[in-house]
Amino acid sequence: MDENKILFPYNFTDMDKKALDFIIQTYVCHENVHITLFHTYAPVPEIIVSRNSVMEKMSTNLHYLRQKVMEQESRMVEVRQHLLNSGFQNSQVDYLYLPKKGDLTRGIIMLARDKGYNTIVLSRAGTVAGFFKTSVSNKVVTTLKDVNITIIT
Repeated sequence: MDENKILFPYNFTDMDKKALDFIIQTYVCHENVHITLFHTYAPVPEIIVSRNSVMEKMSTNLHYLRQKVMEQESRMVEVRQHLLNSGFQNSQVDYLYLPKKGDLTRGIIMLARDKGYNTIVLSRAGTVAGFFKTSVSNKVVTTLKDVNITIIT
């Protein structure tokens, strides 16, 4: 049986936790599954600062932002570990924590196509009517024709 490659865009929301529980309940007993947690972050710019009070304050702010990016990656590692603690094997779970390059929707679609994901699990807050408005979920569903897409609401 072919491997079920699951892409799970994760953004640290309560709905993502609900989707994570769905993944555990649905796939933990499957040996032929591979889950990739995926998150993009806004990269912190590298700015050379000179020795004046304004630039030093900016340097402090940039340091704070870099720290937040590192903390968020640590949280991705914790989510991966949660999947492992729930019964998945080490070889079944990985994560991609990448700097944002443009539109999230486009990133999900490109990743699904380039890496051959055949399932995407999306979490979605809001109403069913809201789904039909321009959203990540809507764009992914209407663009990827040969991919199973599960939307947790």
